[in-house]
Amino acid sequence: MLKFTTRNVSGVLVLSFEATDDLVTDWQVTQRDWLYKLVESHPDSRFAIDLSGVNYLASSEIGFLVSLKRRIDRRQGRVVIFGVGPYILEIFQTMNLVKVLDIVEDFGAALVKLATPAGA
Repeated sequence: MLKFTTRNVSGVLVLSFEATDDLVTDWQVTQRDWLYKLVESHPDSRFAIDLSGVNYLASSEIGFLVSLKRRIDRRQGRVVIFGVGPYILEIFQTMNLVKVLDIVEDFGAALVKLATPAGA
């Protein structure tokens, strides 16, 4: 399972995920819905997802990240993922998710990418 914290850096909502051993079965219903609403209502449409605290993702968690990206895309937002370890990056490459996810190395690179106009 994943848990997350949020922080605001210069208008960018940073979602930091980390692995947890908690086996809370209603996490998907409560925390994910809360996070979806937060993303949809955040005044700025720029988001950064920090996966540096995660070394494994279950298929449902990968699906959650893709769903989160789609919700951000629907509001014409931008999302950059950073801190992706080699194992997770390999999974993303195998699943061809590197074509749809904007992945950079670190937080600084994420902020630079989000400060650059889309398409530049």
